[in-house]
Amino acid sequence: MMVTRRRVLAAALLTGLTMLTAAPAVTAAPVTRPNVLLVVLDDAGIGQTEVMRHTRAWLGRTGREFTHAVATTPSCCPSRSSILSGRYVHNTGVTQQDRIGVYDHDRTLQRELKRAGYATAAAGKLFNGWELAKKPPHIDHWALQHGGYVKAHFNVGGTDVYPAYSTTFTGRQVTGYIDRFERENDRRPWFIYAGFVAPHSPYTPEPKYADAPLSWRTNPAGRERDRADKPAYVRRFRFSAEEGARTAVAQMRTLLSVDDQLEAIRRRLAATGELDDTVVVLLSDNGKSLGEHGLPSKFVPYQGSIRVPLLLWWPGRVPAGRDTRLAPLIDVVPTVLELAGLAPGYRVDGRSLLTGARRDRVLLEYWHDAVNGSYPTWASTYAPGRYQYVEYQEGPRVVREYYDLHRDPWQLTNLLGDRGTAGDPDVGPLSATLARDRTCVGAGDCP
Repeated sequence: MMVTRRRVLAAALLTGLTMLTAAPAVTAAPVTRPNVLLVVLDDAGIGQTEVMRHTRAWLGRTGREFTHAVATTPSCCPSRSSILSGRYVHNTGVTQQDRIGVYDHDRTLQRELKRAGYATAAAGKLFNGWELAKKPPHIDHWALQHGGYVKAHFNVGGTDVYPAYSTTFTGRQVTGYIDRFERENDRRPWFIYAGFVAPHSPYTPEPKYADAPLSWRTNPAGRERDRADKPAYVRRFRFSAEEGARTAVAQMRTLLSVDDQLEAIRRRLAATGELDDTVVVLLSDNGKSLGEHGLPSKFVPYQGSIRVPLLLWWPGRVPAGRDTRLAPLIDVVPTVLELAGLAPGYRVDGRSLLTGARRDRVLLEYWHDAVNGSYPTWASTYAPGRYQYVEYQEGPRVVREYYDLHRDPWQLTNLLGDRGTAGDPDVGPLSATLARDRTCVGAGDCP
């Protein structure tokens, strides 16, 4: 369709989006609703998407970039359960990689959009442990994989396939869904989930990008020498900043192929007249430590693990620019639903990012998962620019960390990490707040 549809939302909603002022949730149905494209990367940390020049020109230059977005649980499957539901993991129940079986698919973005009349599709990586041949609830068409790049196993609507390169295949599935929905009913809005496995290990680039001349500069946490103040599990790792830089470069080479596919998707949206009628969200399920504090992976409460890219694009409706507010990924569902003129049909823990409201803190949480190795259970109250308080559960013993993020943004000095207690900050109130937050339910109760 060459003539762009004008999907005009209620005037109050448009005013609220333009000004980003606090406003009550809009429940009145718009005349027509936008398409929604949700792009999920795998293990992409802050700064890595800078190599995606087409994507930066599209979503970065004319979209809204949330510069302090965080994954509330930095682990693949648990985080995705939060992204698609707008709920903390202690409410989704998906506390480990293999617990997708307990997930309530009726409390998800795809269910809310499907109920509102959307056509739906999913391509790429959705959930760890999901049976690929099984149709995901509230998804009309699927082409799913678990991981890998070269001849990785996909199931496309019940048929197993092994394409040459998974990123290219995922992108082509997305453009195919756009074409299909255009043919079937171009007046019906659609939701497409695009889960690229990049830049997750094994970091296999397309041959044309195998030697792409990229570089990575470590941050001060990657040069931390004295880790005596850190918990014992951290001190056991010896992953260097040099190893981290090599990993980051390998990751970014895989993102160059994602960039190509997103550019192809943008062009297809433009060719079908759907570009200006499509909300695009790009994010990563979690970050990844790259030698910070000697760590090699995610699953930890530190900056490299929890901070992620988050871009929101809808021209004329979402103001472009950089947004420095704390933006947990549980906010994606209520934000998208408000853009579509919908109110959640269940209690979400997140809040719409379309208002000017600011959080004072967010809950971070992680449960020990044998699949991930020896990382312990922990929970944290995180207030960027102010403080971070962490509690680890090691049997009956609680190990604590406290960081002054105003003076120590890279978490180099745990103020509770020495043997003495003289001069320690009073964390009693923070511990009590954290205990309450770990059982919160709903945006009115949760941080």
